Amino acid sequence: MTQSSDPKTDTRKRILDIAEQLLLSRGFNAFSYQHISSELGVRNAAIHYHFPKKSDLGVALIQRYRRRFQRFIDQQAAQDPRAQLEAYFGLSDSYYRQHRQICPSGILSTEFLTLPEDMQQEAAAFIDEMRLWAVDITRRGAACGQMRYAGTPEAIGMMLFSALQGALQLARIDPHALETIKQQVRAVLGLDGH
Repeated sequence: MTQSSDPKTDTRKRILDIAEQLLLSRGFNAFSYQHISSELGVRNAAIHYHFPKKSDLGVALIQRYRRRFQRFIDQQAAQDPRAQLEAYFGLSDSYYRQHRQICPSGILSTEFLTLPEDMQQEAAAFIDEMRLWAVDITRRGAACGQMRYAGTPEAIGMMLFSALQGALQLARIDPHALETIKQQVRAVLGLDGH
């Protein structure tokens, strides 16, 4: 026996899906409920029903990203640090392949000071989770001998995280930027023979 989907839940999901595409291609401050309602073919009131304020929508989007990222980390748990690094690179590749989008953490950190306070709190937690995963990869990579680098795992993890964010932005202009940065990160981590 199949259950029909709840129209309210379906509409909420569709709103989030459209808002996500707008966030990744334009940024949070560059879209409005009108953009979403036009795409959905509904009135703005339908969006306000699910998300009374735009910051409510923003918080819901970030929470969605945080859940996805945690599932992603969980899926990589059995992999060694080198494989996890390549999976991390794969995240960046997937955003680039989707119309040269920037990853959510890149958009949120760029717009951080202009976001409402409730969004800033969620964004800071999300960005920290991503940064800490990069630190964990480099820490475990050095501990097991897969990675060799000068500096601390904290600094190298932060470098990895920020290099990928920057590479996605540069890739909008230079299609080779992302691959160049990934190769350099591998070299810095002593993984030249990729």
